[in-house]
Amino acid sequence: MKKVIVILVVLLFNQLFSFEDYWQERNSIEGAKKAFETTREEFSKNQNDFEVAWKLARISHFYADNFVKDREEKKKILDLGKTAAEKATTLKPESPEGWYWLAVCLGSWGEANGVMQSLSSVKPIMEACNRGIKLNPEFEKGNFYMVRGRVFHKAPSVISVGDIKKAMADYEKAISINPENRTAYRFYAELLLEQNNKEKAKEMIEKGLGIPLNKENVLVENKEIKLLTKLKEKI
Repeated sequence: MKKVIVILVVLLFNQLFSFEDYWQERNSIEGAKKAFETTREEFSKNQNDFEVAWKLARISHFYADNFVKDREEKKKILDLGKTAAEKATTLKPESPEGWYWLAVCLGSWGEANGVMQSLSSVKPIMEACNRGIKLNPEFEKGNFYMVRGRVFHKAPSVISVGDIKKAMADYEKAISINPENRTAYRFYAELLLEQNNKEKAKEMIEKGLGIPLNKENVLVENKEIKLLTKLKEKI
């Protein structure tokens, strides 16, 4: 009986203190904006809630990356996402969510703020990815490896951590964990084309295009299909 009461209390507590993040509505500009504004408002009221913090980082990145055209507004939103992710890592450093969204937000934040900021964000991105991999290498279906691979791929080798072999290894690891990671196939194909390995690049492109459409993430899926199709046309 006591066990039943405890379970009921926990369920009631979760219901009282949970919030609607509208993440499932993110594939339209209206839905993404509502999700962002709702989660931002919740974070302003309760900055010590781990779930709210990492979810704000997640929707800030998604909304800025997919819908926000104004550069200054995008920078502001990504900065908020970065701040929320950093907060999540301090609230629960043993959980991968904060580290993952910190790495992702830092990557887009660096790109939005120019070359120098992009270079300065390399170290904290790598630290976040390495920390996350130690905690849970299969979190987000292996996406820590994809993000770290992208850094190895795009960072300059002389003044930063750029390393093509390590990038390839991480892309392959991400794909081995999740063979339906369309973005990982695209990243890997881009790298292979840069290395003039057209045969293997074509293989990655075909595999990426052959993945069934994930309707829950249709906006990103369709963007990736277009990018893969453009890569295919280059071969």
